[in-house]
Amino acid sequence: MSDIFTAKIKYLKQLENGSIASKSEVYTLNALSFTEAEARLTGVLSEYIPEFNLLSLSKLNVQDVVIDEAKTAFYKVKVSFISADPDSGKEKKINEFYLVQSDSTEEAHEKIKVRMEGSIMDYEIPSVSKTNVVDFFPYVD
Repeated sequence: MSDIFTAKIKYLKQLENGSIASKSEVYTLNALSFTEAEARLTGVLSEYIPEFNLLSLSKLNVQDVVIDEAKTAFYKVKVSFISADPDSGKEKKINEFYLVQSDSTEEAHEKIKVRMEGSIMDYEIPSVSKTNVVDFFPYVD
């Protein structure tokens, strides 16, 4: 099973007026290891950005990514569940995070509600926040 990684890169870009500007961007992708994540990122981005510096690469704490290529932004949605410990009987709060591609916080919230339909556990969506992720590169079979 693959993990989801987030990578921050920095590169030089020529602007329309001819000047050169330094630009930083954040990408996410599936990979089995840090080494594979770096190799996949380099392979995918080399078509668009011939030279870039990888500033950071880390695992992203998300359960899944909900893609809608017609949308422009990525939102991190926090979903909270209440689970009862079978031994002690105490309730425990469990948080899961999802990365959702949408055009607004309301739309991201709705997409997670649709995804959670039919869930046997009670849940709430305490937060939806816009991220600086530019794109997600899933595994392509």
